[in-house]
Amino acid sequence: MHCADGEAKFWLEPGIELAQTLGLNARQLRAVRSLIKVHEDDIRAAWTKHLAAEVTNVSAHGFWVLLADEELFVPFTEFPWFQDASIRAITHMQWLSPNHLYWPDLDVDLAVDSIRHPDRFPLVARVDA
Repeated sequence: MHCADGEAKFWLEPGIELAQTLGLNARQLRAVRSLIKVHEDDIRAAWTKHLAAEVTNVSAHGFWVLLADEELFVPFTEFPWFQDASIRAITHMQWLSPNHLYWPDLDVDLAVDSIRHPDRFPLVARVDA
């Protein structure tokens, strides 16, 4: 955000936080933060339109997801919801925010960090046979 008095940069992840400012006073910064909170969904929607993500390969053991310039492996042993899914359902993925993936055909939501570090996110749901 910039105006005649100065400018400010805010982070949206992991939460709305002031990154830096030049020339804006505390009242102006509170006003900007308030505007960001009011329009957060619109800001995130515009931001995520530019997020490029795709499933690049599916194997018997899992699949690879390319998120911008990072490729992650999603093993079926750690993410059993995908084990019996069709390739079409697996490849129909949405990157809703930098840390949120969604497979609408499967109704599966995953935090990107859970793929990076599955040991930090133990499986709490079970798959019935």
